[in-house]
Amino acid sequence: MTDYCEEQRNELEALESIYPDSFTVLSENPPSFTITVTSEAGENDETVQITLKFTYSEKYPDDAPLYEIFAQLNLEDNDVADI
Repeated sequence: MTDYCEEQRNELEALESIYPDSFTVLSENPPSFTITVTSEAGENDETVQITLKFTYSEKYPDDAPLYEIFAQLNLEDNDVADI
């Protein structure tokens, strides 16, 4: 039998260590969090930033998490649609 809660906790700990400055837990039950990713500066010294929100389903990782684009900076709508 799979212990989904333990697997989810372990993954959250791993994500927090990978993204220490951009990982934010929003809720414990169901597990919900955001990760903000910022690009390197481009031609005009402009960066692109996106915040993704994930919510684990009860049976994650066997079932896919819900996700949405929570916030964006310097992204065109068509770029967001491609994501």
